[in-house]
Amino acid sequence: MDKRIAIILTSIERPLALHRCLESIVAQWQENWVLFIGLQDDYDSKSFEVVAEIIRLNPEKEIRLYDLEYDCGISKARNELIQKVHLWGIPYTLLTADSIIFDESMKGIQFVISSLGLLGYDLCGLNLNNRIPWEAELTLKQNETFELDFIDPKEKDKHDFVDCSIVRNFWIAKTESLLHVPYDNDLVMCEHEDFFWRMQICGKVICCTNYCSGTYFKPEDTPEYNKIRATNFRIGQQRLKDKYNLKTWVTYKNIERINL
Repeated sequence: MDKRIAIILTSIERPLALHRCLESIVAQWQENWVLFIGLQDDYDSKSFEVVAEIIRLNPEKEIRLYDLEYDCGISKARNELIQKVHLWGIPYTLLTADSIIFDESMKGIQFVISSLGLLGYDLCGLNLNNRIPWEAELTLKQNETFELDFIDPKEKDKHDFVDCSIVRNFWIAKTESLLHVPYDNDLVMCEHEDFFWRMQICGKVICCTNYCSGTYFKPEDTPEYNKIRATNFRIGQQRLKDKYNLKTWVTYKNIERINL
């Protein structure tokens, strides 16, 4: 049985955050990991220097760097990396971000993978400290809004895995399931609800766990990154609303649960 895990990480104009993130991944490295890094920066950016140095210092680790189209958007960047993971025949894909630090609990990721197979899950959201909980049941109210009905966080303390239909952007999934439900390339941002809604529509089964964790940190964003993010957020939100004819992007139910 192929137990390899592909970690996919996209980044643009945040070299300091990228360096901190990569150091944490390297510190928790497991022999069956393969790291796929997709940079949307100009080729002369410091982010390429950061990755080159990490690769130089860790020649025994499988770290692959891909130069993506500048500012191609988060959806297209992720789709391209998932396709590369598929071409390498790696059965599981772990999505992380340059604002997430791996901790020692990530050494238990193989238990999560085994459970995906045994319990029939396609994707499992991992725990993310220092970031607002986002695990919920997702509903599309036609021509109105996406509604998130938050699960009780206490349930994750009682059980290894809890059913839900949307999690935060720190998860592990069957690569095959991601091929069936790719991100919408037109959504350069605000892709999250659309992706998980289509996973649900296609019959994919989602869960979340506290078994493996990372920690979110607030990066020192560059002016270039802030400009790109503001523009892409505006474009992505409007495209999402147009796609589903939404009056409001997202609304919340049982929001008091995430303030516990």
